[in-house]
Amino acid sequence: RNKEQNPDLSAIALWDVTGHAATVAQLVGADVGGLISMIMQAAMTAQQNKKECEQLARRVFTIAELLQHLQDPEVLRRPEIRRPLTGLDDTLREAHELVLSCQDKSAVYRLVMAGRQAERFRDVQSRIDSYLLVFPFISHIDITRRLDRIYNILLPTNTPGPSTPAFPVPPNPVPAAQVYIEMGRLKHSIVCTCTTTNCNSFDLVFSSSFLSDVYSSIY
Repeated sequence: RNKEQNPDLSAIALWDVTGHAATVAQLVGADVGGLISMIMQAAMTAQQNKKECEQLARRVFTIAELLQHLQDPEVLRRPEIRRPLTGLDDTLREAHELVLSCQDKSAVYRLVMAGRQAERFRDVQSRIDSYLLVFPFISHIDITRRLDRIYNILLPTNTPGPSTPAFPVPPNPVPAAQVYIEMGRLKHSIVCTCTTTNCNSFDLVFSSSFLSDVYSSIY
């Protein structure tokens, strides 16, 4: 695998330094941002179950990457988005405790706890994976909001559209220049989601074609 798909622990260790933790904290709360950072740091110093700790850290790293690519905080404040993410902080807290338990311990402790830790790793990884499954849905809502904004910028208010927008539109018209900003954010959201969640190439082709059509309609 390349480093984008399977980041090494040195990249994970730099996550907090680059400021990503602050972004995540603003979106979903300080507890989640801090826990993500602590899990990644603890995985660097694990003395046992290093492979499992690294795998767990990479799963958490993926959550962090997905959260920071959601550019619209309003999306994460919506109840239908907040509910599936409820309990994420508890899961991350347990993941942190699990990684900490893999620090330097006596041989007797490792022998006694080996079976229990293996079971806990499977349980925590499974729960984190369930949160990862939520992100394509969140991204869909984020992209839909941006499409509605672009649609209402391009289409005159007195022209009937093919469908009712999925989200309320601000009453004041948005300057045409805002189209370019929204298009850039939309493309960024689509590409980041597809890259991180491994969506197929058709989605990327569709996205590029759609963006080209909208750009053409502006002129």
